[in-house]
This record gives sequence, structure tokens and C-alpha cells, in this order.
Amino acid sequence: MPQVGHSEIHNHGDPKGMRIHKNHKHLCIETAGSFVGPVFAKDFMKSFMNIPGRRRKIPRADFSNVLRGTSNVNMYDSLILAIKKSKICPRMVFRKLSDITQEDSVLRPDLAGFNAEDGEPGDNAKVWSSMQLCIDNCTEDAFDVARDPNDREGLRVSQEDNTKFLGQMIHYTREQMSHQHRVFMFSLHIVHDCARIIRWDRMGAIVTEAFNFVLHPQILSEFLFRFSLLGHEGRGFDPTAELAGPDESQEFTKAVVEYLDSFGERKPPHFDSTLDASYSTYKLHIIDSGSGVRSSFIVRRPFSETPLPCGRATQGYIAWDIGRRNLVFLKDTWRPVDPESSSLSEKEAYGILGEHNVPYVPTVLMAEDVLSSPGEPQWTVTQEYREISFGSRCAQLRPHVHHRIVQELALPLVMMRRSKQLVQAIRNTLVAIQGAYRDAKLLHRDISMGNIMLDSNMDGFLNDWDRAIRLPVSEERHSTRTGTWRFLSIEQLRPKNKPHEIHDDLESCFWVFLYAALRHFRHQPVAFNMSIFDQICNRVDLKSGMTQFFGGGWKRAALTMGDIERLEFDCGPLNEALHHVSSIFEELYRSEIGSTLENDFGMSVRAAHAKCRAEMEDPSPLIKLLDAVLDRDDWPQEDEAISDMYPPPKVPSCDDEENSYFTQNSPPCVNHDHSLPPEVIGHDGQRLSDLHPVTAPDHPDDAKRNATPPQPQPSSPQAQRSNNAEAEHPRMLTSFPHCSGTKKRVRDSLAMGTGCTADKQKAKRPRTARERGPKESNTMRL
Repeated sequence: MPQVGHSEIHNHGDPKGMRIHKNHKHLCIETAGSFVGPVFAKDFMKSFMNIPGRRRKIPRADFSNVLRGTSNVNMYDSLILAIKKSKICPRMVFRKLSDITQEDSVLRPDLAGFNAEDGEPGDNAKVWSSMQLCIDNCTEDAFDVARDPNDREGLRVSQEDNTKFLGQMIHYTREQMSHQHRVFMFSLHIVHDCARIIRWDRMGAIVTEAFNFVLHPQILSEFLFRFSLLGHEGRGFDPTAELAGPDESQEFTKAVVEYLDSFGERKPPHFDSTLDASYSTYKLHIIDSGSGVRSSFIVRRPFSETPLPCGRATQGYIAWDIGRRNLVFLKDTWRPVDPESSSLSEKEAYGILGEHNVPYVPTVLMAEDVLSSPGEPQWTVTQEYREISFGSRCAQLRPHVHHRIVQELALPLVMMRRSKQLVQAIRNTLVAIQGAYRDAKLLHRDISMGNIMLDSNMDGFLNDWDRAIRLPVSEERHSTRTGTWRFLSIEQLRPKNKPHEIHDDLESCFWVFLYAALRHFRHQPVAFNMSIFDQICNRVDLKSGMTQFFGGGWKRAALTMGDIERLEFDCGPLNEALHHVSSIFEELYRSEIGSTLENDFGMSVRAAHAKCRAEMEDPSPLIKLLDAVLDRDDWPQEDEAISDMYPPPKVPSCDDEENSYFTQNSPPCVNHDHSLPPEVIGHDGQRLSDLHPVTAPDHPDDAKRNATPPQPQPSSPQAQRSNNAEAEHPRMLTSFPHCSGTKKRVRDSLAMGTGCTADKQKAKRPRTARERGPKESNTMRL
């Protein structure tokens, strides 16, 4: 999963501030369809802020002086004074956050409420962890009639100012829910003399009508009064999470430090963020549904998480198991529930895999839905108000249930030390896919760099079965695109959605294999277009008006035009394994050339292609092939994996925060039910691996990087150090190297075979030497 690193600054006057606005636009797009309302404030408080017992008289407050100041600072002081003077919120204190020294550069609200018993936060480190109520003050209403927060298409083309305030509000919610263990949260949205109350959960936000709190102070007074009297759980906190004691926190810190030190200089990516001091140390409880026994785990900051407040909101922790006295991996997520779907909970998936003894899957210690105080599972409620969507339409909102899984601690695939370990990991993954399909009747549907992991013996296994689907299932039920965009099969990337089949998972294994080999093992300096993994095209469906996103043309061209065959790795067995696996998928896509012809030849081609596809349902030939390569005795002893030959580029229009979310090792994952662009439907990276996949029922589950792909790069760093290599293989920035004349036209035809036209490509091809001109071309060589 991608590490969440924040580098925004609260400064809208410089170029960095403009990038923040662009980042907020991404947040708006990814959460569009999540807002319901407006609901009456009285009904809202009656439903969500019920105070048990005898109703107390609400003190009267006077907010008439709030707008008399000459600046926002005066307004905050007047609002704080009015709340304090009226005693409508006796259990809380309100503080201007601008008064607190900010050591980091995270964008924060100007005003927030804290528990009086805890005192006002004196330093920046605990502001987000201790915040009870976020008050968002804007100059424009993010929900007024001129804006539609659910109009995803409109948001893509809107001006920055149209999304600034909504994106800012979503950002605050994300930060607060990231630092705290919550089922839901309340926030207050103020614009001049009007306010709205918002309830956020992992499915979206319920928004009240706007009310004038100066002319009608009783509404805001009642909200603050009720909020003050609400208990811990009533304010949205997870009752199964409590602050850890000093001894428990110290024990956790010591265990994590010793674990990280054991790796020397090459530590697992993002694991060091676990000890971030700005996050409080918590003790999480999980109750076994069978025995009723409660287990407890100490956690601090997740080392991987989604950058959105809504959706699955998967977070991955290094956790200290108090009972077993060792470190484990704890996955906290919100699973979608759909009674009519063939999908199943991850606990159910692991149970079925275990019953059929499927090898190379994670060792699961516990997996349970999280319970509230009454003993019922923790559910989202926003979907219950979807009939009153705020604006154009809601997404396909489904209930989500809080779910936790505890596994033995594992390592991401990037921690492999030798190329043989990579081949072994791919082979083990194929065996797991075969066993799940043949014996357990399950399809994984999300093969990615993040989901193929390594155990303590550096053996590969297939993790994250939360996208698994039970077979058989109707074509209609699972024809939505599911998986991580970068590693989806060519057929899955085409405009017309098709049912997910086993050969799609097998092909995803190949793309992971190629991607990992190119990035982490030395090979000859042959130019290779890394953009094939990120190609994104779009077109508007004339009937529905929705934008479709697709790709795969460049992958197909790379397979069938020999680009992969020309790669030559320093390790002979790795080279053989990759080329043999590549040839199998090359044959699959070569066999369909001519299949669209309406004659006898086209009919015979379709028959041959159908036979080739049928043969792909059995992974045995691929497994035997890799077993033979692994048995070779010429694997080099000196074959160290390198960190990354292609570090993630700085993506135009994305600020540092977004680049830290969406690293090259945490590609976008998609669940394509509501035609969201894959770069914003993301999944997590080490995800527990890439935080998530492609289907709208899961909804803004997970954001991803800008669609602009990395420029084509030489396949090896040696190319950058060798003048001879420069002479032989000049890095011409064309979409596909080694193309000219007729072959170039054939390649372009293959690349555009998905229906992608030049003016519709999101992953724009780099300009050719002729387009750049002679002066610019000379400077672009290696």
C-alpha cells in the first residue's frame, strides 16, 4: 500500500498552493456520488445525536457578533467567545489552530473543538489525533445550488475554485479519520452567517440544509449542546479501540525498532512510518465469533492506507499481538455487502481456501467483523439516504461493514534478494490461482505487485483475497472490471467489459513478472516503453453520456511486435523464464488477428483463438515451465536485486502529497462500475497491497495517481552510463522504439486496436524527434 505522506501547505498564493487546489479537485472527483441530502437539521439531530434520558434545557447563545470582525481571525475569536459565554458546550474547548506551531506542512482547518478534560493541544503533533469537531470556514458554500458535488463529469472540467472548498473539506475529513479510529464523524461547515452539519462515514456524507446561525442561533446551539453530551461512541469513535498505556506503547515501539533494525539498510518500504509520533498508540480488540475470546493488538500509524475518507478505507498496520507476544500484520477495512453478489468476505474466502488446502496463501490468525457496543457489526448508514442524492445522482451506494484480519507478518515483493526468488514467487502465485480455481472454485481477480508477497523464508504467496468471487457466477454479475489497472489483462482493459476469467489472472501474473523484472534486475540497455503499464484512453458513450476508460493497446503491441522478446537480462534463467511465459500470451493475442473478418478465414481464426483461450484455463503448462527453469543449476550467485531502476516520476499537475500516495509500487487499482477513470479509482499499493481495485459498488475506495505515464526509459541504468550504449541505442522519445515504415503503422494499428484515438489518449504519447525539432531532439538523448 502506498505510504501516506503529506506535504501540503496552507498557502494559496504560490504555485504549491495551486497544486493543492488540483489535489483537492482529485478528491472531489473521487468522492463524487457520495453526498446525500439536504436533510432538515432537526431530523438530522434526532436521528444521529439522540441524547438518552431526560432532555435538558438548551442554553441560549448569541452569535450576532461573529460577523462584525474585520478578518477571519476576529470571527473565530467571536465564535469561540459566544460558545464559551453561553455554556452550550461545557465539555469542550475550541481553539484556533493557527495559534499552534505547525512543524509539518499539512493543510489544517482554522478552528476545531477538543475535549475539555484533555486540555487544549499545546503542540502540532497531537492536533489531528485529539480533534473532536472540525469546523470548516469557507467563503463559498460547497453545496450551494451552483455546485453539484455528485457530478463527476462536471468536476473534471470545472475551474479550480469550484472544487477548492469541497476538496478542502474532504481533506480535513480524511486527515481526522486517518489519525483516529472511527466508525463515523461529524463536522461543521460554515459560510459567512450560514452553516451545515455533516455526518461522514465510509460510504459518504449526509449533509443538512443550510441554516442561518445568526438569525436562528438555536439550531447551532442545539447541535453543539448535543455534541457536547454525546459519549465517545456517539461522536463516532470505534468502541473496540482504546488508547494504549505507556508500558504497552513502549513495548510496541521496542518490538518495531528491533524488527526494522534486523533488515539493516534495506528496510521494507513505508514500514518506518509505523512509529510516526503524530499518531496516538491504540489497543484494538477483536472478538472471535466462535469462542468469544477477545484478542488485543497494539498499533500506531498504518504503513499503508487509502487516501480517501470513503470506500473500503483499507489500512495496514504492523501490530503487536499482546497474547502471542510477537509482531503481526493487521488489516482494517470496510467490506461492501451485496446479498445478490457472488463476492464474499475475506474471512469467508480464507475459510474456503483452507478447507480445500490451497497452497501459497497467507496464514490467517483471526478474521472478524468489528462489533459495536450492542454486539452488532459496525455498518455505514449513508446508503440509507441515497434516494435524496445531493445534486445529480449518487453512486451505487452499498452498505459497508467494518472488518479486521490478522495475519503473520510478511514482506512486499520488492524485498526479494535474487531473481530466482521472483520466479519462485510467480510460480507459487500460479499454483495458488490453480488450486483456488480448480478445488475451491474461487477467482482472486486482483493480481498485483502488492498482493504477491514474501514470507519469512522469502517464499512467495498470494495475499488479499478480498476481491475474490465464488464460481460459478452469471456473466452479468461479474462482467465489471476488477483489479489493479497496471496489471490488468489486455482483454480486461478493452472498452467492453467482459467476465473475469482465470486466464485474466494468469496474464496479470505475467505483467507483474515483467514489471518487477524490469525494475529490479539488470538487463541490457535496450529501450523499452514502460508506459505500456499506464496507458489510459477514454471515450464518451453516446447513449449514457458516461465516459469509458480503457487501454491495453500498447501492451498488445509490445507482446506481438517483439519488444519483450528483445529484452535480455543479465541472469540467463530469468531471461528464459520471462521469454517463455511471454511467448504463451503472445500466441494468445496473435491467434485473434483476423478474428473480426466475416468470412471463412475469420471463422477459422475465431475457432483457433477460442481453442487457445480454452487451453489457458489450465495453469499447469506455465507452472511446469517455471519449475523446469527453477531446477536449472546455472542460477548466478551474484544476482542482487536493485532498489528500483525507474523511480516514480514527478507527475505534472500533482503535488508532492499525491506523488507520495501513488508510488510506482502502488499502482492504481480499479473497480469499474461507475465509469471512473482508473487513476482516481485507486487501490493501495503494498496493499495490503495496492489499496484496491476497479468496481463502483466499492465506490471511491481508493484514489490513484494522475494518468500521465512515465516517459519511455532505457531498460537499464547501464544505458545512462555508457557512451557506446548511447551510440547504439539513442533514447528517441517515441511511443514504441524500433518502429519505422510499415512496421510502425502495424504497431500503431495494434496500439489503437481498442478504439483509442490520438486526441482521446489520457496517457499521451511522447513527441517524436520530428515533432520536437532538431534542437530539442538533441537534448533529449541519453
